[in-house]
Amino acid sequence: MYLEGVENMGKRPLITAEDKRKSFSKYYYLEMTKPDQVLLDKVLQGPINPAVALEFKDRNDLLKPGYLASEAGYCKMPDGSGYVSNLTKMLGVTPEMFDWWFAWHPVDGFRYQIWDPEDHFGVEVSREHKERLLNPNIPVRERNWGVTHYVKEDIGLPWYAKVIGKLMGKDPTSIVIPFVSPAEFGFDMERFAPPNVETAICAALGPNSGMCHFIRKIEVGVELRTRFWFGPQMKTPLFFLKALNLHAVKEFTHLAKILPSLYAEEGK
Repeated sequence: MYLEGVENMGKRPLITAEDKRKSFSKYYYLEMTKPDQVLLDKVLQGPINPAVALEFKDRNDLLKPGYLASEAGYCKMPDGSGYVSNLTKMLGVTPEMFDWWFAWHPVDGFRYQIWDPEDHFGVEVSREHKERLLNPNIPVRERNWGVTHYVKEDIGLPWYAKVIGKLMGKDPTSIVIPFVSPAEFGFDMERFAPPNVETAICAALGPNSGMCHFIRKIEVGVELRTRFWFGPQMKTPLFFLKALNLHAVKEFTHLAKILPSLYAEEGK
């Protein structure tokens, strides 16, 4: 195994006969794509200096050309906030594919599983939100706006964190993600334009808290600049930030591998 807690081959949950018959089921059986070791090492070397982290109030700095001081790494800020950043090169992927993926996969929990068969167990949305995701009159990139995902996944928390969570009556694999438009997230829409950004998948997680998957084109595809912010009121432990950072590296490396062919087969 190239990284304990990140690779978990052979421990995928069993799937139903119905899921096995689905046209995209072959993706469930693929070996997970090995992440870039340089990127993994950046996370494994420990927390970054909070001075280089992008504060939530400065999230519009993502709209600047070039790169910021922190593009990969995690840390606790002086005020107790949590921060995670990740950069994934997605060869052969287009912004349209990325928008499509976030409108397509929440409709069926098995679609979420093929993203990371080792750690993703499913996703659900309400009937109203499912209708929105399937509405052909709404542009694909807008269909996920206002939709809440109820996700089941293992981000790789240490065993003791899972035990403590269960003792406290909390399911460490249950995650609620309320997606919003880039405008509602707080991006300056007058500056929200190519070449500095093509699209962004955003979620509001609470006061001074959020998640952003920020896409811009590169010569060979797109690059994904992911950010998570957790306000001080959330009291996010450092081990959670590290696990989330490693999980983001793993899941988006694999998504980059499967998305071009998956979109070609299922996108229409």
